[in-house]
Amino acid sequence: MTARPGRWALKRKEWQAVRHAVLERDNWSCQHCGERRRLEVHHTKPVRDYPQHAFNPDLCLTLCAGCHTKETNRELGHVPDLKRQAWRVAVAELATKPIEQQEKTHA
Repeated sequence: MTARPGRWALKRKEWQAVRHAVLERDNWSCQHCGERRRLEVHHTKPVRDYPQHAFNPDLCLTLCAGCHTKETNRELGHVPDLKRQAWRVAVAELATKPIEQQEKTHA
């Protein structure tokens, strides 16, 4: 796997200050779904295309890991795999069912 084109910006010392300022500004919550765990800072203008804006907090927002992945995939033009999404829903349903119900289903 090749390195992400904007990775260089995340290794710079000034990124930590920008990241913290964005998290503070966004009240430490995902700006899409409100989640407060596994937070990441998303560049609204990709660093690969706009390296001059890499450290501009006005062009960043706080997203949870899931929303960040979805947003990045959307930007890259990746189309969601419907079969994979259906599989995830099925697994999530199994994970929330009591074991007794699962055994009855498979008996």
